[in-house]
Amino acid sequence: MSSSDVRSILNLPQAGPSAPRRSTTANPAAKKPDGISRELYALIGDNAPSLAEAQASIAAVKYREKPSLKSKKVHWEWTPFSPAARQDNPVKLGHWARITDADPGVSVEYFGKFNLHGPSVMEYSQFEYDQHLSDPNWTSHETLYLFDLLKTYDLRFIIVADRYAYRGVTGTATEKKRSVEEIKDRYYTICRRLVRTRTAADPQAQQQLIHAYAFDKAREIKRKQYASELFHLTAAEIAEEEALYIEVKRMEQNERRYRADRDDLMRTIMGLDSGLVEFDQSNVEAIFGIDKNKKRKRAEEGEPAPPPPPPPKKHPKEQAAFDLAHCIYHLPPPPTNPHSSHLASKHPVHQPVHLRSTKIPPPKQNAAIRITELLNELGISAHKLVMPTRNNIETFDSLLQAAGALIDMKRQVDRVEQELRTVKAQKEGLLPIIDSRKARSESVTSTDTTTTTNNNRPSRGL
Repeated sequence: MSSSDVRSILNLPQAGPSAPRRSTTANPAAKKPDGISRELYALIGDNAPSLAEAQASIAAVKYREKPSLKSKKVHWEWTPFSPAARQDNPVKLGHWARITDADPGVSVEYFGKFNLHGPSVMEYSQFEYDQHLSDPNWTSHETLYLFDLLKTYDLRFIIVADRYAYRGVTGTATEKKRSVEEIKDRYYTICRRLVRTRTAADPQAQQQLIHAYAFDKAREIKRKQYASELFHLTAAEIAEEEALYIEVKRMEQNERRYRADRDDLMRTIMGLDSGLVEFDQSNVEAIFGIDKNKKRKRAEEGEPAPPPPPPPKKHPKEQAAFDLAHCIYHLPPPPTNPHSSHLASKHPVHQPVHLRSTKIPPPKQNAAIRITELLNELGISAHKLVMPTRNNIETFDSLLQAAGALIDMKRQVDRVEQELRTVKAQKEGLLPIIDSRKARSESVTSTDTTTTTNNNRPSRGL
């Protein structure tokens, strides 16, 4: 490597008078743009964005706007005021109020907007009390004391019961206490009586108001007693109650299942699935002539319930017309033994309700596959009918019987043809002639010999 190469690598001027000098003004140093720190510009170099791009990126950043302060001067002054709730006995109070240039010296009635009352308490006159509101457990003075407390505490019965301390007219030292239920019962009773006795323009609104003032003292006491008992239950009592709850749910589930089974049985017995009879759960007793009251009385007295009476029988002509109108078909009774005809007359054979498709005789096992293949060739399903009516089932049954007979006949024809081919081959000398009786006797002798050999063979001990 020569010196010129080293100078070229290090960007040094060439040695000698002919070497050109580097101009310091040819490539002036780029100026750092505004908006970028010196350290960032030293890192990115000439790749820094233009000034327009930097200003656009700075303008895209949104800062919180400065709060706009009111131009009006605000100062606070100690201002006297009178409470709105003390109009009968005005009291002068004071508080710091905010005063502006727009409304100087204006006094604000503080807490006036919070002076709200609860529901109003009904009032009555002495005449109404003497005529309708008298009660032996309550005197007129105690009733007036109760209404004053209710008005003071805005019908908050819990607070009234806590503050209740009636000392009587003379002001005795002993205080008489009343429970929340007694206070509610007395107040709501007076309200109902006043609403009933006073004339109302709208009777319907009057009845709704009476219903709104309804109160059951005994029920409220029982409810609170029951809630207190539930709150003080022990762990063992809670576990027992949960077990009883689960048992009750299980019994209800069993009852629903038994009811569903009973309904299915009733539909099967009365022919409801076929749509011939309309069924209603409410008139089951009327259909069978069952009296609920008599049934309940027998169950209470412990007497066994009598069986339900049989349904009335119709005349044969009426029954035939009814069956024809409702498409009912009765199967003929099965034949019985003539020697037991006297028993059959006394105890006729019962034919339960069944589906016609269940009475189709299944084909033989050795011919079932051939019958299925034959029906498939004819385009008929051997497992399900599209419309299983009585005529279709009878036709299907006859078709199965004919298919079975055809397959049996085909098997016999094949066996006869095989025998004919064998005899023909024997006559032509292709097969030796074998006497059928001799072959049968030889086969019987060989079977006997095999049996004797097996009997004479010593048995092995276990």
